[in-house]
Order: sequence, then structure tokens, then C-alpha cells
Amino acid sequence: MAVEKSKVSSSTISNYLSENMEFRNLVQTVMSGGDKSDVLKYVTPLRGFVPDQGLKSVEDMVFDPKKSHDEAMDALLRTLSDHLLSLEKRQHKFSAFIDDVFSKFVNLQADLTSSLGHNIEFVEKDLAMDKKLLNEAQDMHRILKSEDSIEYLKSKMLDSFSSFVNTFDQKTTTKRDHLGTIASEYSNVNNELEQYKKQVNQLQTDLNRYKNESIQDHMTGLYNRKYMDIKLAEEIDRFKRMGTPFSVVMADIDKFKSVNDTYGHQVGDQVLKHMAQLIKENIRKTDFAFRYGGEEFMIMLVNADVRNAVHVSEMIRKKLEATNFSLKDCSFNVTASFGVAQFKQDDTAEAAIKLADERLYTAKQSGRNRIVSS
Repeated sequence: MAVEKSKVSSSTISNYLSENMEFRNLVQTVMSGGDKSDVLKYVTPLRGFVPDQGLKSVEDMVFDPKKSHDEAMDALLRTLSDHLLSLEKRQHKFSAFIDDVFSKFVNLQADLTSSLGHNIEFVEKDLAMDKKLLNEAQDMHRILKSEDSIEYLKSKMLDSFSSFVNTFDQKTTTKRDHLGTIASEYSNVNNELEQYKKQVNQLQTDLNRYKNESIQDHMTGLYNRKYMDIKLAEEIDRFKRMGTPFSVVMADIDKFKSVNDTYGHQVGDQVLKHMAQLIKENIRKTDFAFRYGGEEFMIMLVNADVRNAVHVSEMIRKKLEATNFSLKDCSFNVTASFGVAQFKQDDTAEAAIKLADERLYTAKQSGRNRIVSS
């Protein structure tokens, strides 16, 4: 009896994760009735690896008072399942593309080889005809130089010239037919190449889209934490080789939870987007900005010391403070706090971020809406 295969889908993966004992043990505190906000402990490490749109839906579940912790955990499982399935589909798509390209390459090689064989055969036949034409022309020349009677010469010359014309006509017909074959063969080859180029262009488009999805925060358009780790490692390597200074800034929107609680998460999202836009507008093209998590951001300022970093942070702080967020029946303002640290010799990425984060905490504790750099 054949074993019935289970269709791989988001729900089957989700069910597998729910029934897997190791996974259940990992989230036992939540599944056994822990605080719903505990789900966020599992969301944060996924940032930069799982699309933010899915994680946002999990966060919405957590903050929705009508939803239970089990529903929030189900949303997290669905997000993970969808992501795993998406990765599988992408891998299958790329594998199918490679198989198709390889098949086209083999067929193209066969067509070119066949065309080359036809060309060699044609050249050999054409040379044979040229040799025949030369012999017939030599025969006519000999006839003209002979001393036979005029009537005999005319008859023999006519036969010889007729043979020459027939041979030449055969030669031109063969060449015309062969040129038609060549045109057809190369037209097919060209069509294959055009199709191949279209597939390559489409693949390049897909790869660029997947790359952007993998390094960008879905909501704010800033880079995500995964890309932050990559760029920090690159900048540290450059610092060690060339001594080029750089600074990191940790920024956090003050009392952001109250914005969500008072005006709703959609308004909170608009505040996050506005903060991200201010950051992008006030840093250089050589600098990098990341959404670190929630309402917290990290800015990496290349070839900049603490003084430069404080100046950039102050511009962002003032512009955010001056922004009036207007709703139908009210308006409000928000502020942000900043912690600045310049990368030092023998520092690690973790040490630099930790120092900036500690200074951010100090800014929060000392009244918010300020910058701490020492």
C-alpha cells in the first residue's frame, strides 16, 4: 500500500512546529499561559531574517487586548511557516532556472555544432563545384584553340558551355539554399539567446528584490539588524586597516508605548516612518541607518568622530521635536533620546553598540529628549 504524501504548506509546517517537542519546550513558558508579551522575546531575534511584515502582524496580536497569548503564538508560528515555505519556493525557482539554462546551453551547443558541420560540408561541395567549373572552362578554352571545322567547334562549344552554365546554376542554387539554411539556423540560435537574456534579466530583477527584502526593514525602509552586523564588520575591518574613524548612534523614541496606547498602532507606525525619514535626510550617502528593533534605531556614521555624530544627532532630535503629528481631533509631538559612541582601538561591534546603548539609557534616565556622548 502506497504511503499518502502530505502536501507541504504553511499550515502543515505550522502544525509540525506545534507538535515538535523540542520546539514546544523552547516556547513552553508561553504555551503554558505566560504573559502575552513574552511572545516578543521570540520576535526580536528573527528581525532581519524573517520579513518584517509577518513579525508586525505578530506584534499587533500581542498588543491587541482582544487576542490571547495562544493566538499570538499561532501568529508567530504562521509567520515562521510562511517564511520557510517562501525560502523553499525561492530555492526551487532558482534550481529550475539553472536546469533550464543548462538545457538551453546544451541545445544551443548542439545547434551550433550542427550548423558548423553543415558549413564545412557546404564548403567542401562548393570547392568541388569550383574545380568542376574550372575544368569546364579549360575545356572551352581548348576547343576554341583547336583546328577542327567551324560546325564541329560550334556543336562542341555549345555542349561544353551548356554544361558550364548548368554547373554554375547548380552552384548558385546550392549557395542560395545554404544561405537560407544558415539564416534559419542562426535565427533559431538568436531566438534562443534572446529568451536566455530575458530569463537572466528576470532572475537579476528577482535577486535584487530578494536582496532588498533580506536587508531592509519592511516598515521604515531602513536597513535591518542582519545587514547592520555585516556593515559593522566591514567598517571595523577598514578601521583596523586604515584607521578611519567611525561612530555609532543609538536613538530611541521617547514614551513610544504611550503613543501606541493613546493613538493606536497605525499612528505609531507613522511616527516610526517619520523618524526613519528624518534620519535618512540628515545622514550622508556614505552613512548607514538601521532599525534596531521596535522604536529603536542605530546609525553608523563613517569617517566621523563623536563631535560629528553629536551634530547629526542634534539635527535629527530638533526636527523630530518640531514635528506636529496632526489627527482629526487632536495633535501631538514626540521626542527622541540619543546615545553616541566612537569606535576605539580593540573595540568589538558588540562593545561599541553596548556603550552607545548605555549612553542612550543615561539620556532616558536624565530627562529624555537629549544626547549623551560621554
